[in-house]
Amino acid sequence: MTSIDTPAAAGSIIRARRQERGLSQQSLAKASGVSRKFIVDLEAGHERAELGKTMAVLHTLGLSLTASDPMPRGSDYDPARRDYAETFAQLIGSRDFEFAIKMLADYATASLKAGRPLLQRSPRLKDPHWAAALAGITNYTAHRLGQPAPSWTRRIKPLNEAWMPAESYRHVREPMKQLTMSETPAELAALNVFIRERSLATA
Repeated sequence: MTSIDTPAAAGSIIRARRQERGLSQQSLAKASGVSRKFIVDLEAGHERAELGKTMAVLHTLGLSLTASDPMPRGSDYDPARRDYAETFAQLIGSRDFEFAIKMLADYATASLKAGRPLLQRSPRLKDPHWAAALAGITNYTAHRLGQPAPSWTRRIKPLNEAWMPAESYRHVREPMKQLTMSETPAELAALNVFIRERSLATA
């Protein structure tokens, strides 16, 4: 057992296993579905490496992380069983918009992994912006899975103005706005909600 308690330690182990398997950084990146720059940063112990991508690299190399505590049980800890309607109602009610945006991606990923949109019934959110975002993501995941979207999404009207969820808690510069709008799935753009596809689909 090796203790991995710093980004540098994780990077060292990943680099050693990659070299042991005779893989280049580029070939590991391709097999893991990440960029070569991500592998370079990961092996260098970059502290802002994304956990989901890191886990993909570890999986490719046959490595895993262990924890001394047991895995928590219950629907709150299992994305496939999480009550997303309640989760979003709480996050938006408490104005925790940054985490709500992270949960949009979590919802999309969990739906794709489950093989169906997990919000089969309307989340009944009072905020039309977040209702439109969830409807758009639900339509997007249904389309990717080759399924009809749940009927509740057809009752959600497009927003009157273009909206980016990220703007609910930070300023978004014009070049990033243009990039986001150009890389937003059609299902979200149809509702005037703009999120880059790469920010949603990790499954």
